[in-house]
Formats: sequence, structure tokens, C-alpha cells
Amino acid sequence: MRIGLITGEYPPMEGGVGAFTQELARALVAAGHEVHILTDRRARPQTEQRRISALQEPVDLGFAQLHPRIRHWRWSSLAAIADWAIRYELDVVNIQYQAAAYNMRSPAVNVLPWRLKGVVKTAVTFHDLRVPYLFPKAGRLRETAVRFMARHAHGVIVTNAEDYQALQRLKIEDGRLRQIPIGSNIPTHPSSQSEIAAIRDNYGLTGADYLLGYFGFLNESKGADTLLQALARLEDNAHLVFVGGQTGSSDPDNNQSFVNQLKRQIDDLGLARRVHWTGFMPDRQVSAHLHAADLMVMPYRDGVSLRRGTLMAVLAHGRSLITTEPATPTPELVHGQNVYLVPPNNPEALAQAIRALSGDKNLQRRLEQGAAQVATLFSWEKIAAETAVFYQSPA
Repeated sequence: MRIGLITGEYPPMEGGVGAFTQELARALVAAGHEVHILTDRRARPQTEQRRISALQEPVDLGFAQLHPRIRHWRWSSLAAIADWAIRYELDVVNIQYQAAAYNMRSPAVNVLPWRLKGVVKTAVTFHDLRVPYLFPKAGRLRETAVRFMARHAHGVIVTNAEDYQALQRLKIEDGRLRQIPIGSNIPTHPSSQSEIAAIRDNYGLTGADYLLGYFGFLNESKGADTLLQALARLEDNAHLVFVGGQTGSSDPDNNQSFVNQLKRQIDDLGLARRVHWTGFMPDRQVSAHLHAADLMVMPYRDGVSLRRGTLMAVLAHGRSLITTEPATPTPELVHGQNVYLVPPNNPEALAQAIRALSGDKNLQRRLEQGAAQVATLFSWEKIAAETAVFYQSPA
């Protein structure tokens, strides 16, 4: 098949949807498909020529063709997208949808499946069902934009059971709706003991110190403020490292406001000496930091969900993880076997769980083994195969 992937962000832009699209494209190409990726102009490699004519030409990634052509995801871009689909004779266009990745100011992307009717078959992957901002007092129009998009696509993909149930309630038929998980957004690289020791030395840690790790961009839904409150309840030898970039390329203003709140909270709690930041790093360094942490802690405010690429990365790295109870039953994640679950928004329960795991090496090893085992369910090879089959299903 000739497959078109549309995404509001793509590396080197920072964001989970971009990382997902990159890995899905690699896996689809490995399975024998031709892939074209249409995205924001900011994803064009800096080494590429900047003349006007070059901006319309694709970038050969070695596995797919990247088309970083869109300056703003507005109404004027719809015709350009249709022309792109026709020019490359695409069999299907899969829109990777997360409102923040498209700047949330226009519903143009939401009507794209309708605009492409008669041009090319479309699928929408909803990375979450958060509504776009659009404009002040948009009200119910925000929800209408999401419903319109789902109802006019030939096929709809969600990544978790909660979103599947929500779209069923919107009368999206099971034949057009499929739950397909996401995979790790960070490749697993082996880390030597010397690499791990160097990371811990960089933060001034001794053999008596215990390092907690948090991975992912920071926003209000992810519970980093709860984690800081839990850290303040722990002994002084407990440290925390925030791994990766802080805000990402999508919705940076709101995310930066939350990061500023966190930094004030760190000062108020007297935790400055015990909280560390890596900043955005290459995948290999992220992987090393995940291995260097004694325990990963990711207390999502809205509960753990299979739509989180950062969760998948931690599982793929075989790390022991404390996270929060899911809002919807998620049978793949089993408390005490592959994750350790606590109630959301409960710093005392989180602190108690950290103490329990830090003192129980056998439980940590069981969680590590369970995490690595469950991660095999979310391999990119399986995800790409299931996605390709769905693309070919009757409209």
C-alpha cells in the first residue's frame, strides 16, 4: 500500500505524537509498504536547502518520504493535503490526531476526512479525545469538531479502552472502530554500569541515595505535583530526576505555566537539592537515564492509560513502575505483577508505595520481569501489522 500519515508534529519537533508517527512509519515500511508523512514545516531538517522551491519537495528519511509543508493547520491547507494525496497516489491517509499537536486554533483538520471523501480513503487515530480550543466561548462546537471527524472518516483507531467506549457512545460502529495500542516512543539501548554510574555521579548521588525517575513532558494531567508532595514525605536520600524535555512543541505556553508552578513548589517544599532535570536529550541518553533510576514513578492524575507512549517506554525498558489506577479497566496492567498501582492525587499513598518498593528488591525484580513481558504485546511489528489490516478493511 501507499500510505499517507498526517501529523501536527514530527522529529526534531518534541512530542509524543511525532515520535509515534516515526516508529509506526518505520514498522510499516519494514512490512513492505510505501509511506509518506505530511507534517509541520518546523520538522524540516536544518541541513535541508531553504530555497522556496525546495520547501515543496519531500525529504528522504531512508525509510519514508517526509513532507514538512504545513505552516498553519488552517482551511487553506486542506486543498494542499488533497493535492498531496492525489500526487502520490495514496491508498489511505491516516490522520494522527491530538488537538494540541495542531495548535487547537482551527477546526480545519477536523473536517479533513470529509474534505477527502472521493479523493482517498481516510483513517483517524485519536491519541486522545481532548477537544480543540478553537476560539473563546467555542463551547459545544469543540466537541462537535471531534464528533464530525470521527463520523466522516472511513475508519477510526483509538489506543485505549476508555476512548473506545467513548466513541461507541457517539455511535461509531464497531466495524469502523478499532483499538490498536501504541508502542514505546524510545528505543531500548543497553546501558553499561559505567554509564549508569556516570549519570548518578552527575547528580551527586552516593550509594546510599535512591533515585526516582519520571519520564515525559509535564502538564497538569500527569501528576508531577503529586509526586513532589510525595517526595517531600520521604527521607532525604530519596532523589527525583525528570527525564526528557519539559514542555514539548505542542501547547508549550500552558505546559510552561505548569512547569513554573512545579518549580515554585520545589522551592516551597525545600526540594531543590533533591530534584534534577535532564532537559530534552537524544533517545540513547533517555534510555540510559531510565536504566539509571532505581524506580520509575508516573502518577497520572487521570489514571494510567495505554495511550501513554512514555508508559510504554518504561515497560519496554523492563523498569519497576509505580503509577495510578486506571480510570477504565485495563487488564494488561496487573498490580503487583507488572506495575504497582496507587490511587491518583494521593501523595501519602504514593510515598508509602515508594517506601514499600524501595525496601523490597524481590518485588522490584518481579515488576521488572512483568513489565518486560507485557511490553511484548506492544511491539511495533504487531502494531503496524494490525494497522495495515485495518486500513484494508471495507469502508
